[in-house]
Amino acid sequence: MFEINKLIGNTSYYSAFSNVGIIDVGDGEVILIDTCDHQRMIRGLDRLLGAKNLRVKTIIDTHCHVDHIAGNKYFSDKYGCEILAPKGEAFFVSYPDLEAKFYYAGIDTEKSRNPFFMVEPSVAKVITPENTPEGLEIISLPGHSFDMVGVRTQDDVVFLADAILSKRTWDEHKLPFFYNINAALETLEEIKNMKGKIFVPAHNVPTENIGELAEYNIMRMKERKELVYDICEGLSFDDMFALMIEKLNINLVTSKYPMYAVMLRNFLQSLVDDKAIYAKIDEDTRLIYHRN
Repeated sequence: MFEINKLIGNTSYYSAFSNVGIIDVGDGEVILIDTCDHQRMIRGLDRLLGAKNLRVKTIIDTHCHVDHIAGNKYFSDKYGCEILAPKGEAFFVSYPDLEAKFYYAGIDTEKSRNPFFMVEPSVAKVITPENTPEGLEIISLPGHSFDMVGVRTQDDVVFLADAILSKRTWDEHKLPFFYNINAALETLEEIKNMKGKIFVPAHNVPTENIGELAEYNIMRMKERKELVYDICEGLSFDDMFALMIEKLNINLVTSKYPMYAVMLRNFLQSLVDDKAIYAKIDEDTRLIYHRN
């Protein structure tokens, strides 16, 4: 059941597949932190806001992924609200089809035009200290996406976007998406020690104790990193990919290949950055990875 849940003070959240932050700024207006994904959830949120005689004044997108921006166009068309997004995300919010092309290595294919990625474009401005709504703190949370941020409200509620995932997400997806593995680990270390009254991950219930979940995420990400390191000796990318899928017992389908391939490349890059592995072209012109 999707509903608006009060947290503390003027801060609430809409419990959906991707939680939406709601900040009451008075005069019947609210700020939304992200706008969830499916139209049923989007319209459900709007009905609940209407029942409380609330209008959307501003949208803050934490990052450009579809499940966080799909309601942008709906709310901006209805309320004429401003949309703000981090510098590295705003362009993809405005041109969401480019996100799909990123996953598909820039190739415009039928699969890269998957309906999941095809949200309606919305015009996002880059969020700056000057246009950040009063009372809000924008927190840099690199790792999951290009330039993702979180938001701390005046009530000391911290919306963490996808910087931290639920145990269920790790179990279901086995290799959830992170753009920069080492940056994501650094962000999780910061979250582990972060102060706040309530923390709201996008895909988990709010909690007053975020440290335990942060530790769990760090553990799972390091496990995946160690797995890639262990299989990385004298193998090509394709050989490692097949072995990784087998070891994680992933039921691979064609539509999910690009995402898992991107994730393996991201883990390999993190190990290259650590100087734990290196890549070399062999005599058959194949790129082969080796442990240092």
